[in-house]
Amino acid sequence: MAKQTRRLHKPTNGGESQDIPAAISSDRGNIARVAYQHWLERGCPIGSPEDDWFRAEQDLISEQTRTA
Repeated sequence: MAKQTRRLHKPTNGGESQDIPAAISSDRGNIARVAYQHWLERGCPIGSPEDDWFRAEQDLISEQTRTA
């Protein structure tokens, strides 16, 4: 069975879009939790919530890759 992936939109920081594992993209609650932590760490700025979201997705992808 082929692993499902989802195409990300292009991040606002100019990075390239990429495929992410469907298991990560379907876990919106976990992504939201990590994104919220990033937002808090940045001092709760106004605007650019997608930067924290994309960073959270990348963190979870990296974590999944390390444990695979």
